[in-house]
Amino acid sequence: MEIVKRKIDRNLSREKFDYLLSFVNEKEKKKILRYRRYEDSLRSLYGKIILKDMLNLEKVELEYNKWGQPKLMNEDKLYFNISHSGEWVAVAVDEKPVGIDIQEINKTDLDIAKSFFSKQENEYISSLPEEKRIEAFFMLWTLKEAFIKAKGRGLYISLNSFTIDISNKKPLLYNEENEECELSLERVEENYFMATCILEKSF
Repeated sequence: MEIVKRKIDRNLSREKFDYLLSFVNEKEKKKILRYRRYEDSLRSLYGKIILKDMLNLEKVELEYNKWGQPKLMNEDKLYFNISHSGEWVAVAVDEKPVGIDIQEINKTDLDIAKSFFSKQENEYISSLPEEKRIEAFFMLWTLKEAFIKAKGRGLYISLNSFTIDISNKKPLLYNEENEECELSLERVEENYFMATCILEKSF
C-alpha cells in the first residue's frame, strides 16, 4: 500500500486552483466546484491531484459504483481511496480494496457512539478514564470508516454491524462474515488520527 498525505494551502491562488483543475475531467470538475465553501472544493481537488501524482496520470478519469464509490476508469487491478479533514488530505493506493480515513480530533458528544458503535466498542470506551474517551472514540471512528470505505459501499453498511477491537496494539475486526482485513492506525500531528484498511479479497 502507498499512502500520501498533504496539508492544503488555504491561500492557494485562484489561478493555481484553476490550473490544477485542468488535470481532472469535466465530471469531476463539476463535482469539485459544486461545494459552497472554497475550502471544501480545495480539499476535493487536492485528493484528485495527489492521486494523479501518485499514479503518474495525465488526467484523473473516474467512474462510480452503485454505492457512489469512485474507481479509476478502465482499471480493475488497482484500488484507491481518498479522505480529508481539516487541514489534511490523504490518499491510499493498493492492489487490493483499500479504505483510508483521516479525522480531526475535537470535542464531541460521546452519546453518538451509543447510536453508531457496537455494544463491545461502547463498553470499551466506557471502561476508559474520562480523559481518554474522546481519543478512543476518534480512533474507532476512523478505523470503522476506513473499513466501510474499503468495502466500497460507504454508509450503506451500518457502523454498528461490526466491531473493531483497539484494546491491543493491533486493531482487529470482528463481524458475522469473519472477514480478513489489515487495519492500521496512526496519529497525524497532535490533533488527527488516520486509519487504513486493506481487504484480503475483493467484493
